[in-house]
Amino acid sequence: MSKKNFNIIELAMKHKQIAAIITSILVLFGVFSLIVMPRNEFPEFTIRQGLIIGVYPGASSEQVEEQLSTKVESFLFGFAEVNREKTYSISKEGMLILFVEVNNNVKDPDGFWDKIKFGLNNLKAELPPQVLALIANNDFGNTSAILLTVQSDSKTYKELDRELKIIENELRKIKAVSKVKHFGLTQEQITIYPDNDKLAYYGVKPMSVLAAAQLEGAVYYGGELDNGELITPIHIPATYNTEEDIKNQIVYADPTGNVIRVKDIARVVREYPKPDAYIKNNGTNSLLISLEMQPSNNIVSFGKTVDEKLQTLKGKISSDVQIAKIADMPQAVGRSITHFLKEFSIAIFAVIIVIMLLLPFRVAAVAGATIPISIFITLGILYVFGIELHTVSLAGLIVVLGMVVDNAIVVLDGHIEKLDHGETPWNAAWKSTKELFVPVFSATMTIIATYIPLVFFLDGMVGDFVGSLPITIGVALITSLLIACLLVPYMSYVFIKKGINKETNKPKKKSLLEFVQKGYDNSLEIMFRIPKTTIFLGITSIVLGGLILALIPRQLFPKVERNQFAVEIYLPEGSTLNQTAFVSDSLEQMLMKDKRVVNVAAFVGTSSPRFHTTYAPNFPAKNYAQLVVNTQTADDAVALLSEYETKYKNLFPNAYVRMKQLDLLSTIAPIEVRISGDNKDTIKAVAQEVKAAMEKNENVIWARTDYLNPRQGVSVQVNDETANRLGLTKGVVATSLAAGFSGIPIGTIWEGDYPVSIKLMNEQQQKNGFDDIANQNVTSPLTGATVPIRQIATSITNDWSEGQIIRRNGTRTITVRADVKRGVLTYKVLTDLKSEIKKLHKAEQVTLTYGGEEESEIENYIPLAKSLLAGVMLIFFILLFQFKNAKLVFLVMMTMPLSFLGAALGLLITGYPFGLTSFLGIMSLMGIVVRNGIILIDYAEELRTKHGMTLSEVAIAAGKRRMRPIFLTSFAAAVGVVPMMLSGSTLWGPLAAVVCFGLLVSMVLTLFMIPIMYQQLFKKNYA
Repeated sequence: MSKKNFNIIELAMKHKQIAAIITSILVLFGVFSLIVMPRNEFPEFTIRQGLIIGVYPGASSEQVEEQLSTKVESFLFGFAEVNREKTYSISKEGMLILFVEVNNNVKDPDGFWDKIKFGLNNLKAELPPQVLALIANNDFGNTSAILLTVQSDSKTYKELDRELKIIENELRKIKAVSKVKHFGLTQEQITIYPDNDKLAYYGVKPMSVLAAAQLEGAVYYGGELDNGELITPIHIPATYNTEEDIKNQIVYADPTGNVIRVKDIARVVREYPKPDAYIKNNGTNSLLISLEMQPSNNIVSFGKTVDEKLQTLKGKISSDVQIAKIADMPQAVGRSITHFLKEFSIAIFAVIIVIMLLLPFRVAAVAGATIPISIFITLGILYVFGIELHTVSLAGLIVVLGMVVDNAIVVLDGHIEKLDHGETPWNAAWKSTKELFVPVFSATMTIIATYIPLVFFLDGMVGDFVGSLPITIGVALITSLLIACLLVPYMSYVFIKKGINKETNKPKKKSLLEFVQKGYDNSLEIMFRIPKTTIFLGITSIVLGGLILALIPRQLFPKVERNQFAVEIYLPEGSTLNQTAFVSDSLEQMLMKDKRVVNVAAFVGTSSPRFHTTYAPNFPAKNYAQLVVNTQTADDAVALLSEYETKYKNLFPNAYVRMKQLDLLSTIAPIEVRISGDNKDTIKAVAQEVKAAMEKNENVIWARTDYLNPRQGVSVQVNDETANRLGLTKGVVATSLAAGFSGIPIGTIWEGDYPVSIKLMNEQQQKNGFDDIANQNVTSPLTGATVPIRQIATSITNDWSEGQIIRRNGTRTITVRADVKRGVLTYKVLTDLKSEIKKLHKAEQVTLTYGGEEESEIENYIPLAKSLLAGVMLIFFILLFQFKNAKLVFLVMMTMPLSFLGAALGLLITGYPFGLTSFLGIMSLMGIVVRNGIILIDYAEELRTKHGMTLSEVAIAAGKRRMRPIFLTSFAAAVGVVPMMLSGSTLWGPLAAVVCFGLLVSMVLTLFMIPIMYQQLFKKNYA
């Protein structure tokens, strides 16, 4: 008796209990994973930007550039990790702001920033001693999960500070919280306002007031008492505990006992200083708390935990303190995930229903059962791999949904065919799987091959965004392949005992699939009579599809669909905070009157923390304000933007109001033209010409440059000889002016853990004009002589300096930016502008480059194209290993361009633009349509080599026989993405449209073109 060899398929059938138990455990783990998986709106992005801030008081923008910016840039550009082209510095009055971009290939940006911080400490020693600070901040890119406002109608900032500490301490107890930050808190200040007339009357020098306050307000070390048995530290209690202590501070005492106190020659008052920026919520001054979440947590659960904590806080804080959310990422993610899961569920049912309608019930039941099994096992594996549940991973599951059933359908189709030819159910089950394993495996690998290169070619934000897609699709397809080969055979044996043609001998009503089959059979025979015409039609479809794709509007990323938008308010450089507040308050009141608006948070003189990954906060400035507006629905946000953009953008004189819908592009403006050169006047002239060209375009709504108008200042020309005779230096003069007009800190009172700073400055009415500067007293630290500035100054006049100087990649650069009207595609406007800009005369030493959306497209479409090419090459080698014939490989790969027409029609019919997800859809098609070619050609080769049929008979028979699995798999995959396509999602709708229409059209073309081309290509070889 010969020993029977069991292959793995038959082995799995024989030991079905093991297979069933393992499958059940994996499915249950997948259900568990779905419940506990971390959730997020988008994949976690690595923010590669950071800031370096240099503080150089008194230096003009030119001095900051020459003495600080160039030095820091030289230091930075010595690091290979720095992306020079995207690193730029802003030199302005007394300050350097340097935006640093780290290269995409840097895997550990935090490690790089540690090196930078260490190096900056050493660099500071080489800079002018007046540079007070040089710090790096790479927290600039952290995104807040939740923004909370804390406000009260009755409490002061000091009282709110106590409430804030309670709230923050409770929120820090949440395990998933990463950082808790607060903004908008104004500390009390004790201000000493000296009276110059009283100082003169009593003969007290201003320096005496400063010295007395500083000495008494300091903390001193009193040493230790050591008596041989005990060491006791000596403490000298702080002199100042209240403002009354400061008032009673003795400034001068004569030998007769007469004393002059601070209160005799100055006004001492406890007050809140005039803020440089503040925050309001729905018209009420507020504090802001930013909550950041630790990575790899479920943000939806995080939001629920925060809500529970806020409920418990109500009993621990005062009843008149209100806490409100102005940015709630957990809620946005929850809505997004729920929406996707709903689409996902509909897609599963849609695919199952289609299978039920097209196949006999038992066959459809087996095929349909593989869908939830594959999906749940996939979810479990993704959870193990650390993949979060977000829009990208869910979109991958929806796209692959129709594909996971394909392998089972092909195997079941082979099983039915075996039954029709008289095989027993057991043999039919394992033999069909064994015979079809190679083509099914190759077909699965070709789809995976289209996505694998994405991991290697894409980096940066798009790489982070797309990264989970290849993993999701790869895991799902391999899982479905294993189920089709190891589980479906036994299920076929149990549930499908008869073939389709042997189910009954009675006349029966023809199914829809049989009608389709009959129509195709007749059409194929007709097409074989006109092979050249058929091939010509196929080539025409490729050309037509390419032309339509070239003409389809382009948009790399759509706008974010969220019930939230921002309003940015810009005033001219030098505008006061009150001027900015007037515009902000007016807009805030207008918006709050609209019933569609739920909440308006105003950031006056500053901007909100980063509450969306790609929406970076603006640097604080008194001429800037930002409103964060929450609406009832996402549709309300879009409607408000469309309505208010034209209504309010130029409503206020000297202010521009910019309505900003959130998007996935991190560009400051959609159109950017960068003019670089060493000659400041030359690049200014070119920038003005470019700006003028932009303003003429009807689709441009705001053209501006980042070059600010020269800033007006005051120049005090000191007579060096006169000043030196009095023992005065320019440093002493500058310090006296700073103390009088901006104030000088002289100490701090601690009331428990609450600090109150002490500051010396002139009264408000004594710092408004040139006369106040001239009358400012200056005291020599050497001679004690006190004189007004007018006695040592030759002139006090206006001067002008650059508002700010920007350097990009170490070269002076002016960027001209433009926003475009809503609904207008940026690249079309830029195309028109380029033709106008080319006509401009510019000097040879001036270079002109483009940023904005065009730069993003170049940075992303080129790697995508490389990835697509690499995927095609992988598919070529997979097919070559299977067929070992270049002609057959060429024939199968011809199915790829046959998908162009369907993809183009999908975008054309649905109205979606061509963007990143459309490109990903085309990549999906490349693999799926090749699967159809593999199934058809593999069977044709089997017929030719084993059954001795003529070439024409083989081609026709292969087409007719493989029509059913190709139709079923393509139709199932197309139906799977229909819910996504109909959802109206501007992000994933284009991908669904491309896949759906591309599959349906390419299926028809493949079923007619490939058999005919097979016959035409090999008629000489096998005649």
